[in-house]
Amino acid sequence: MFLLALLTGQPVLAQDRAVEISISGIGPPVDVPAYETVRQVIGHAVAKGVIDKFVVSGYGVEGGLSGCVEASPHAQAEDLDAFIRQLQTIHPNPQTTAYSVKPTQSCITEVVYCTQDAKLCPDGSYVGRVPPSCSFAPCPGTQ
Repeated sequence: MFLLALLTGQPVLAQDRAVEISISGIGPPVDVPAYETVRQVIGHAVAKGVIDKFVVSGYGVEGGLSGCVEASPHAQAEDLDAFIRQLQTIHPNPQTTAYSVKPTQSCITEVVYCTQDAKLCPDGSYVGRVPPSCSFAPCPGTQ
C-alpha cells in the first residue's frame, strides 16, 4: 500500500508511518557520497519534525548502516511522502553498495546487538553478522 501510494501520488496510509533503510558496502567500501546523502536526508527530516525516531540496528563492516526512521505523530502525510521520495532518488554505485528503502508500520524498538566479527568469503571479501538472528550475511554470489 505504501509503495503504491508513493507511485500514484496518493497520501500515505496512517499505518505506514516508518521506513527501514539499509545502505552498506558489498565487499568494497560503501559509496561514501551516497551514504552521506542518506544521513543528510534523515537529519533534515529530523530537523523539520517529519521524523522523530531514528533507530540504528547495525553498521556494515565495509561502512554504512541499517536502521529505521519513524514519522512524528504530527507529521503530515505529504511531508513523509516527500522524505521517502528524496530517499528513493539516491542511487549508490551498485558495484560497491547495497541500498534499500522499505516501508513498515513502525520501527521495532527491541534492539539486537551482534558481535562485530567478520567472515572471509571465497572471493576474498568479508561479511558481517546481521540482526536479529546475528547470522553472517551471505557471501557475494551466494544465496
